[in-house]
Amino acid sequence: MNQRIATIPVDQEVNRKARERALAASSWPVNLAASSVGYQSHGHVLAIGDSRALTALLDRQGDASSLASLTLVVTDAGYQALTTHADLRAHADLRVFVQPLLGKHPTDLHLEGYLGNFRLWLPTPDGPINLAKALLERDGHDLVIDLCAEPSLPRELPPPGYFHAPVAGEQRDTLIDGLADWVGDFEKPRYFQIHNDRCAHSTRGFEGCTRCLEVCPADAIHSVPGRIGAHIEIDPQLCQGVGSCSSACPTGAIEFRQPHSLRQQDTLLAWLDGYHNAGGTSPVVRFVQADYTDHQQPDAPHVIDVALEDLGAAGADHWLSLIAAGACEVRIVDYPSMPPRLAAHLEDQLAQARGLLAALGHSEQRLQRFAANDPLSSDALPRHAGLPTRLSRLDDDADSDGDDEQGKRRRLNRVLEHLALHGEQDGQRHSMPGGSPFGGIDVNSDACTLCMGCVASCPTDALAAGGDTPRLDFREADCVQCGLCAKSCPESAITLQPGFFASPARADWRVCHEDSPFHCISCGTAFANRGTIEAIQQKLAQHPYFSGDQARRLEMCQDCRVKDVWQEMATNPEAQLKV
Repeated sequence: MNQRIATIPVDQEVNRKARERALAASSWPVNLAASSVGYQSHGHVLAIGDSRALTALLDRQGDASSLASLTLVVTDAGYQALTTHADLRAHADLRVFVQPLLGKHPTDLHLEGYLGNFRLWLPTPDGPINLAKALLERDGHDLVIDLCAEPSLPRELPPPGYFHAPVAGEQRDTLIDGLADWVGDFEKPRYFQIHNDRCAHSTRGFEGCTRCLEVCPADAIHSVPGRIGAHIEIDPQLCQGVGSCSSACPTGAIEFRQPHSLRQQDTLLAWLDGYHNAGGTSPVVRFVQADYTDHQQPDAPHVIDVALEDLGAAGADHWLSLIAAGACEVRIVDYPSMPPRLAAHLEDQLAQARGLLAALGHSEQRLQRFAANDPLSSDALPRHAGLPTRLSRLDDDADSDGDDEQGKRRRLNRVLEHLALHGEQDGQRHSMPGGSPFGGIDVNSDACTLCMGCVASCPTDALAAGGDTPRLDFREADCVQCGLCAKSCPESAITLQPGFFASPARADWRVCHEDSPFHCISCGTAFANRGTIEAIQQKLAQHPYFSGDQARRLEMCQDCRVKDVWQEMATNPEAQLKV
């Protein structure tokens, strides 16, 4: 028997606040990122090149090859001779397949994947076919050796298992001889974790920040469309831990885990603090590319080397925090064969950091970049003294675990405040490199209706509603210039103001637009602001439902509007037939 629920008054406002408090008290558990990523290779090799290069590769395999199969994609007309040669060289343990391109150019091929899962798609009139599926009856090849002049997989950082050897010689022979070493099970660290609730990439179908997409040399980051908006995904199989995505991300949505970005920053500050407490002077912190186990500290005792697995793991926020913590200078040393996108990213981070130093009254030369073959210059004594007082820590006791929700931006603001304390702020907006996450907004008061769509779209809470007062507030220190507020504004009332505002007011809330509340003409409840009601009245002036006497309904709250409709229908049933 169904039990009847007694009708009781419900205070929806109390319920709303209760829900907000409940959700804020405990966060939804985050799936912990796996500590490693696995690969499995069975020795199915895909080789691409001309007949001469492929014949030499086949000959080097010998009769005792530990590979499972060898698929030879021939780019020239010598495939018939290669087929005959392959038949002679093949044996029971090594299956050899020859696939001519038959007049197609190698650029027509589409190669994708990683160690244990490479797929080569061949164009056909009926659509592309997976070569591994057609020849081996498996989803993909395990290894790729590319002997063409131009790489078939043109990435700055190719995935594991892909080898490009365009020139014949000892290096190519060594590579071919070592293919068998890539058969088996392999692991690498999972370098990252994504916090989508902090990401400024997209909201409600509008695209915002794309900084991480632009700096990954491994092409491991993608924007994935969703039902409402897009989100960022990182392919753990392709990611090689460069870390440029994490240092480029202004909100900390991409968190570097090998090591943890915030704990790495804390360690650097602890090193500097220990150096000063032990009586050290004129410290220079130098970032170098090196293996942690092999790297030795330099002979120059004032230089503290930070050996990173890749230089992209530290960016402007790390460097400026060290200046604030008492380092006289911070130096970055390039390494040979640095991927172009990483080099460009470091240059952009340097330009941003130097721009912030200059805006706060400090010398840009506190940050320097050196070539790999210039160790003597990077060992030199600093030309600048450390700040009079040092910033010893960046976190509060509440977030000492290095995983606070505000994270990266809050820490950077604390660093900038300390630098401003020992510099000069002129109250002006200073230009910054294009795409920098610093700036303000301008709100057109004549166009803004205070719909608060911008507040809902802001990923960093730099925009806020005025509570019971119809008001839009803004705090520039939290703005990362993602542009989502401007794109989501239905009235196009918001314009970005890029550049760093060198003023203490940057950290204050300011009123962008304010209006008087509009009270319901029936019950007197304040339910909207005057500008919104006036804008709606203009847009619906010709709508038959709100024409004539019914226009007054636009000045009623939702409850009174419904009551008015029912009263009219009760006294005039034909009103139901109105469109």
